[in-house]
This record gives sequence, C-alpha cells and structure tokens, in this order.
Amino acid sequence: MTDSGWPEFMRVHPIIDWTYKDIWDFLLRLRIPYCSLYDEGFTSLGSMENTHPNPNLAQEEDQGKYKPAFMLTNDSYERCGRFGTSKDR
Repeated sequence: MTDSGWPEFMRVHPIIDWTYKDIWDFLLRLRIPYCSLYDEGFTSLGSMENTHPNPNLAQEEDQGKYKPAFMLTNDSYERCGRFGTSKDR
C-alpha cells in the first residue's frame, strides 16, 4: 500500500528468489564486472575488521589460498567469512 495521496503501484523484484548460484551464473554468463575480492575466496563483504575469505573455499592442496566465491556450493555458507556481529556468529 502506498502513502495517502500517492498513486498505487506494484513493486516488482524479479531476482528476489534467485539463489547464490543463480546470481553467480548470471554475473559470469554476462561477464558483468564484480569486485576482485570474490576471486580471492570472499563471499560476503563488510568492513576490513569483520570480513575474511570463506573457510569453506579453502584449497586443501594449497594452504592459505581460496577458491573463487562462485565455487561455493551451499548457499547457507555465504556469510561464513564474516565475523563480529551476533547475526553472523
């Protein structure tokens, strides 16, 4: 519902039901530029104090290196590289 005196309108969110994989498929297929930190294993960006590469993307064969964010297979692990807020713990 809109505010009184304003015409009614419908909000449309065409990507609201997209999964993490859907978003990455879209970005990669259309070659849309994105922040290079995602190529270094970051999956959720915040401040420098609470953002780290996602441990679920750590490369077993090369310690200290991470796979790119688009290789994350479980949506529920997207924020595993974020620390410092009660929501992210």
